[in-house]
Amino acid sequence: MSDQLESSLRGRIAAIAAADNSRSFPATLMLLIAAVVMVSVHIFQLLNFSLTSGEFRNLHLAFAVIIGFLALIEGTSLEKKALRILFWALALLTVLLAIYIHVEYRALTEVRSFMPNSSDLAVAALLLMTTLILSGFQWGWTIPTMAVIGLAYGYWGEYMPGDIFFHAGIAPGRLIGYTSIPYFQGLLGGLTSLSANTIFMFMMFGGALKATGAIDFIVRIGFSVGRRSKAGPALVAVISSGLMGTVSGSTVANVASTGALTIPLMKRYGFKPEFAAAVEAVSSTGGQLMPPVMGLAAFLIVGMTGVSYNSVMLAAIAPALIYYAFLMLAVHLRASNMGLDARTSPELEQTTSLKEATLQQWHLVVAIFVLVYLLVTGIPAGTSALAAVLLLLGLDAVITVIRGRASKPAFMKAISRLLNGFVEGARAGAMVATVIAVIGVLIEVLTVTGFAQKLSFAMLDLSDGSLFTLSIVVAASCLVFGLGLPTSASYFIVALFGAPALIDLGVPLLAAHLFVFYFANLSAVTPPVAVAALVGANIAKANFWGTSFSAVRLALPGFLLPFLFLFEPEILGLAGGIGDQFLAIAQVLIATAALNFALEGRIFERVSILERLILALAALGLLYWDPWVENISLSIILVISIWNWSLNKRARRNLDDGTKTK
Repeated sequence: MSDQLESSLRGRIAAIAAADNSRSFPATLMLLIAAVVMVSVHIFQLLNFSLTSGEFRNLHLAFAVIIGFLALIEGTSLEKKALRILFWALALLTVLLAIYIHVEYRALTEVRSFMPNSSDLAVAALLLMTTLILSGFQWGWTIPTMAVIGLAYGYWGEYMPGDIFFHAGIAPGRLIGYTSIPYFQGLLGGLTSLSANTIFMFMMFGGALKATGAIDFIVRIGFSVGRRSKAGPALVAVISSGLMGTVSGSTVANVASTGALTIPLMKRYGFKPEFAAAVEAVSSTGGQLMPPVMGLAAFLIVGMTGVSYNSVMLAAIAPALIYYAFLMLAVHLRASNMGLDARTSPELEQTTSLKEATLQQWHLVVAIFVLVYLLVTGIPAGTSALAAVLLLLGLDAVITVIRGRASKPAFMKAISRLLNGFVEGARAGAMVATVIAVIGVLIEVLTVTGFAQKLSFAMLDLSDGSLFTLSIVVAASCLVFGLGLPTSASYFIVALFGAPALIDLGVPLLAAHLFVFYFANLSAVTPPVAVAALVGANIAKANFWGTSFSAVRLALPGFLLPFLFLFEPEILGLAGGIGDQFLAIAQVLIATAALNFALEGRIFERVSILERLILALAALGLLYWDPWVENISLSIILVISIWNWSLNKRARRNLDDGTKTK
């Protein structure tokens, strides 16, 4: 009987800790405890601000690294004993390092801030090592390798060739100090502060949404809209993946989670595997561009620029809507070309209606509404997210107890869901915190050595004062530096040198950072790496190259819109009045629709190759910043569209006449 109780207890703890396939119960139990403590510390700090900024950063990173190693132990097989021992040892070492920094904090900041002793440097070096190792196992070795190369560059700068790469070199002690203590930069710098005060609470909100059934609710929203369209399953993917992407913070994780449902569904209804995988990859990528959360990008941009959250969100709305309008039209045209019509699909018809789903999970809607309201009214982002998390988990607990008629199982279920929300959020927040901390090291070195500033100047020299040339150079750099990296990492790196170069040529601050962010984000679907397309292709059992090129075609507005941020900032509301912004949005919507018509070869009916070529040129002309070219292009698009509509009307009339004759 005791064995059954123990087995039941282990199963319950594993479920709460979101560790269904755990290979180490002690690690799972400790992870659950660490997650609850980490969340409690963050809630306490955001409500009381009793810890100094440096102390809070230290605890934030320490908990993130400890949880990261415990998660690795969970997933490591029993046969790999050496690796498990290594992870346990590094987790214990992290605890000791955090205690040292916490105990010595005042001495580090007031006495040894410029003269660290050997113990300080040893702790800094060990903290760097543990964080790099964890980041490598969690995110791949690209990011930690870049950080190590950056440190090597910082040390051997005097041997570097050319004006751009050369610098005097940084002494070993000072270089190690820049990675964490005693300067509290790098691993414990401004990016970690942003992670601790803002990003972590949004990851908590995402975890709370997941624990309380938001994923199912979002998918239901997609189904309720998709069943009214010819492209039904594809539209389900576009809507559900877009909504999930805006809060998930990870394009790849979003493709893996929602794609497991949507990609097979699209294939069953006749879409080719490559197209189905591309739709999911592009939809998930676009979620990072969609306010209010933008996959955490909104807060990263706020942290880098100092621009208010409201300004970032308002500027990002129109481009994101255009991106998804293009994608929705693309899947509709593809379904029409293939003769597909999912509106009578039994599988889509049997889903719960949006009204019923909203009534069942109204507390999710309330929490999201409260979050957006608090953000818009100027409440700090971290505090807003904390309020939304507490409201969501509190309402969910009350509803769970009421539906269970206040029984003991109902109370236990409510507590389990509450703790599960904590753990889900802490796991996600810890992973993001680790990679951001490592990026902080790289950015610190590139800043201290002056490399980022010199690279910006080199870009300006290469462009010879031409904003168009510079925009091409910066866009290419963003795509290259962003390959294989998570969105937050790629944005931080490219914003360091790309955005300043654009700003120097007169581009508005926010427009420059949105330009950089869009291209950093779209590296997820850009060959040869295209990590989002790769994950989608694996799920669809599709050819990777076919998937990635289809993804580039579907994400085309994402590659074109950033240039409008520079040359027609009205679309962001950064120039002109509200009327100018609406005019610019309407113009871009027409242009992207024409581009879709050209690429798919269809408007209401099929169009000829010549018409497709003319439509493509007119679409690009409509985006050109010359009124005469824009007016001529608009006229051409309207004439071809009206002519095609008349052909469609005539064809339907002939079909009706033929039916009546029979």
